[in-house]
Amino acid sequence: MLLSAMDNRPHQHVAASLLVSLDGLLRVNVDDRCLQQPLVRVPPEARQSLHSDGPVAVMHLDPDEPAWWSLREADADAQLPLPQLRQGLQVLADGQPHADLAGAFIQQLRASAPLNPPDARVVRACQQLRADNSLDLDALAAGANLSASRFRRLFSEQLGVTFKRYVLHLKCQRALSLWESGMTLTELAVAAGFYDQPHLNRTLRAMFDALPSRYARGQSVQVVDLSANTRTTSME
Repeated sequence: MLLSAMDNRPHQHVAASLLVSLDGLLRVNVDDRCLQQPLVRVPPEARQSLHSDGPVAVMHLDPDEPAWWSLREADADAQLPLPQLRQGLQVLADGQPHADLAGAFIQQLRASAPLNPPDARVVRACQQLRADNSLDLDALAAGANLSASRFRRLFSEQLGVTFKRYVLHLKCQRALSLWESGMTLTELAVAAGFYDQPHLNRTLRAMFDALPSRYARGQSVQVVDLSANTRTTSME
């Protein structure tokens, strides 16, 4: 998300966050720390709030995303390429559709292979869940040749999130990608696999301190599947 300013309440979501000020400093509370700097990395499941008076880029990176595993290994935020990040993000901030540039930007973040990537069995399970949301923990554990309890522990140890929370996170992603002009929140909730609209509302409030309509109000929002860079959806 590229926003002219941002001020949100404490919230906690499964995705890691890369927060980049495009001009000046951010004020970010992460768990019990208050940070004032131009770039902040927030690990999965950390409680966070952000205040920025100027333009800011908010990137949510899945806990199994290679770009996150590369970024998290940097010893300090000062080591991350802030000028290059700002330049790439400002190109995307002109209000025009840039699916190709967004994909290229993420590929640049992925270019530095992490020294300690997550366990391949966990990565494969995440990929399978994205492809088939009917899979459950028992099926994925069997595919990894592990007991359900061992697979559950391995998943949490590797990604820093529980399996249940990760599945809920994918439902939120699905809701955003399925959004179409004129679709009601009830229709969206059912399509994304939530019990009902209140369940969708509670989840999005807790994870993002907002519904998608808050970000879409008054502007065009482009949703790009950066895992394959093949799907683009517009919200008005």
